[in-house]
Amino acid sequence: MNNILEQVNYFRELGLFPIPVKEDKRPLTKDGTWKNVDHWEDDDFLTAGGIGIEHERSRIIDIDFDNYEAIKFQHLLPPTFSLGKTINGVPRPTHMFYHVDMTPRKISFLADRYKKDSVIVEVLTNTQTVAGGHGRIIIDDREIRKVSSQEYQEILKIVGKISLLTMLSKYYPKQGGRDEYVLRVAGCLTKGNDWSTTEKEDFLLELLKANDDTADLKNRLSKIQYQEDQSKLDPKKVAGIPSFADCIKTDVPVCGEWWNWIGSETRKVATPITAISIRDFIQRQYPPTEYLLYPLVSKQTITQIWASPGVGKTLFSMQLATAISNGENFLKYNWAENAKPVPVLYVEGEMSSRNLQDRICNITSRFQDENKEFNFEYFRIATCEEQENSTFFPLNEENGRKKVELQLEQMKDTFHECPVLFLDNISCLCDIQEKDGKDWNEFMNWLIRLRTIGYTVIFLHHATKEGSSSSGSNTKERAIDIEIKLSVPDKDQRLDIDETQMIVEFKKWREHNFTKHSKSFLASVSRQSNKWSWHEVEKKKNPKEESFNYWYVKEGIRKWSEEMQDHETYPISKGYFYKLKTRRDAETLEQLTNKEII
Repeated sequence: MNNILEQVNYFRELGLFPIPVKEDKRPLTKDGTWKNVDHWEDDDFLTAGGIGIEHERSRIIDIDFDNYEAIKFQHLLPPTFSLGKTINGVPRPTHMFYHVDMTPRKISFLADRYKKDSVIVEVLTNTQTVAGGHGRIIIDDREIRKVSSQEYQEILKIVGKISLLTMLSKYYPKQGGRDEYVLRVAGCLTKGNDWSTTEKEDFLLELLKANDDTADLKNRLSKIQYQEDQSKLDPKKVAGIPSFADCIKTDVPVCGEWWNWIGSETRKVATPITAISIRDFIQRQYPPTEYLLYPLVSKQTITQIWASPGVGKTLFSMQLATAISNGENFLKYNWAENAKPVPVLYVEGEMSSRNLQDRICNITSRFQDENKEFNFEYFRIATCEEQENSTFFPLNEENGRKKVELQLEQMKDTFHECPVLFLDNISCLCDIQEKDGKDWNEFMNWLIRLRTIGYTVIFLHHATKEGSSSSGSNTKERAIDIEIKLSVPDKDQRLDIDETQMIVEFKKWREHNFTKHSKSFLASVSRQSNKWSWHEVEKKKNPKEESFNYWYVKEGIRKWSEEMQDHETYPISKGYFYKLKTRRDAETLEQLTNKEII
């Protein structure tokens, strides 16, 4: 099947849903999306030159072997239709398809979460797999195997075994020390594991065969029984993960994660938190801070924007999302040099789709007026009306969080970039008692986890009735990186222009507290042109201090009198007059003293 259209028809006959995919593995899009497109034309596939298989529509999961060393253990999985490519002149299977009736979640088995490109095997569920063109070939042309929920769970266990076998093979001694290595592996299989003796021996046999260590097979396999006997006599004498980590000179927590892929719940609970020495910590190559809008928005941060109703939270945030998805400046913040536009997922839980549509149209109209192209594909909107039953599952519940994460993962796979998540707003998207810190914990821990795995989160919230803080428990503020308050400017702060105006104030900025960046300013936007601008905030005049400056400083009056209290322009009480006078006299004395010293 050299003809791409023949391949398309062939995949359709298999019950799969093909989509056109470009050479960079990115799908073509229609109206800004590649998912749930009902019909693709032949010309679409010919233009792209490649074919992808949409997982959800095809009702399949794809076992994706990212580490080629894992392919040698592929035979452990139930045989099914598989794809691959030629590696070093040899056709290798890299993708195995299974039909499923459930909607499973994407799972990645990582060798070392501190290292880039260390994924061993992925279970792909809601994206697409390149299946034709661009070097992809069919390896096993059999019927796609249909699996039940129970069989799917068994497949996940096997994938965990394959991932661990891959890592154990990577560190398997080339010569010398093999007997000791196998003994420690057998100890780890025994501790915290509920496998039968036969299952452990079968696992060890796969490891031995993959590493051409079968000359003394009986002796090697006997290590399982030996460690099981030792465990009955004295469990402390059984070599465990620390012993194995010492053998291969790797951090215990890192090794512990590998063994968790096949371990029982007992082992997972017993695995310690990750802790490394200061020496190792300062030498660790963590990625540097990546700014988008310098320094307001950087990757892997959590920002809270709050205000009283009607101030302009959504107006401000929509423009911020536009700047991020189009790579443009916003207010006093410039787009970072060498940074590329980043996709945005904007989840709107309060405003109607129609009102939101009007605001988006105003933004895109500005781009047209300025002869600039709006990056429609990079800006994704999720509103209540577009959801099943016209509502979101609450984000403080697992179902709600899972649905958002699935969309984030889909966008990440599409754009090869973690999108920025906007949540507008928390009161509508969560079902919690806001004053109860415990109710916030699960939601905030989710945001922290998203930040840890590469996402940037900006969430909107309401102010309290008096407007002095964001509504609810201050538990949420502890984890965030930036807290932005938007407020209506006072009468003497407003500019004489016909624009929507708001004060932008930073209540918390982890990296830039008490710097020039955290200084408050006034933002304004024209509702006609949708152009934003920023202005310095004039210092508020204190009427009492102004009165004092007139009576005492300008007129040189040293004593307060009754008529000063009821003065038409500069009224001031006796107590406040002398309070300011005492302060001013102290300042004057200090100035004189300094002058004399000089």
